[in-house]
Amino acid sequence: MAILELKNIAKSYQNAFAVRDFNLDVDEGEFVSFLGPSGCGKTTTLRMIAGFERPDTGTIRLEGKDITETPPNQRNVGMVFQSYALFPNMNVAQNIGFGLKLARRPKQEIERRVEEMLATIHMEGYGNRYPYQMSGGQQQRVALARAIAIQPQVLLLDEPLSALDAKIRVELRDELRRIQRELNLTTIYVTHDQEEALSLSDRVVVMSAGEVEQIGPPFEIYNYPKTAFTASFIGHLNHLTVDVLDGAAGRFAWKGTEIRVADTKPISGTQALLAIRPEEMRLGGDNDNRLPGRVEAISFLGSIVRVKVDVGGTILAVDLFSTRSLTLPKAGDAVEITFSAQACWVAE
Repeated sequence: MAILELKNIAKSYQNAFAVRDFNLDVDEGEFVSFLGPSGCGKTTTLRMIAGFERPDTGTIRLEGKDITETPPNQRNVGMVFQSYALFPNMNVAQNIGFGLKLARRPKQEIERRVEEMLATIHMEGYGNRYPYQMSGGQQQRVALARAIAIQPQVLLLDEPLSALDAKIRVELRDELRRIQRELNLTTIYVTHDQEEALSLSDRVVVMSAGEVEQIGPPFEIYNYPKTAFTASFIGHLNHLTVDVLDGAAGRFAWKGTEIRVADTKPISGTQALLAIRPEEMRLGGDNDNRLPGRVEAISFLGSIVRVKVDVGGTILAVDLFSTRSLTLPKAGDAVEITFSAQACWVAE
């Protein structure tokens, strides 16, 4: 049974929809990310769950109870913000125990819980330090500990890692996932970072212009996008406008060269848009499809090298693993791109 249910949620500002017909059930212990560009409605949805915004229509249920009209301080929900929002005049222990103090918990219980939280975030011995005495990553750990100290039914995180540098962000991302699994915390995470969403989540909710584009596990979202927006927003995507020979048989043509596609379906019209991920393409080798081209540019991206190839006036990206034995072509070299029939699909 779902612990959190959002049914037909909508929110508008000055007759412009921020969120439209949002539906989602979240199971206990599940990690769900809202992913999309700025202004797509993901933070507005999170704020409605927290109670900071009231939906115009729809209902929000927590463990079967309708909390749509319940004030934020009466919802058992923890929230972590991008800006940490720690109290500068309180030390770490006081910050972590703040919510418990508001709930009038006994002093001994607060002290015990604070020690538990410091151990959970691996910051034992930091209780007497103040926010200004800590790094950004340490402050964000404290903000997380404060949110989970009250044992919330749902933990909400609004882009909590975006203010940190890349290395610390990856480290804290792994730490966050460890804590979430360890405590079996039902978690909703807002981000515009595809890598964060895909690496952290059990399910990803892809949003655009206030609407849900697709909901599914990271593998499904990346490899089997259901809409053109999802396909183009998640990762890099190559497009080829091809002539339709026989859509039901998966037969297309690019400037006279036939392309075979495993994803067969009847297609109305004489042209279609094929989509192919860069990592599914190769330079040379034996494969179902072969397209001649010329190297336009080469970009080193760490673990991969992206080779951009001009194929009849269209630039296609080919991603190669950056191994020490990799031999790269040069700009201007004639090459042949190859890819399997399973690697491409008809974009909708």
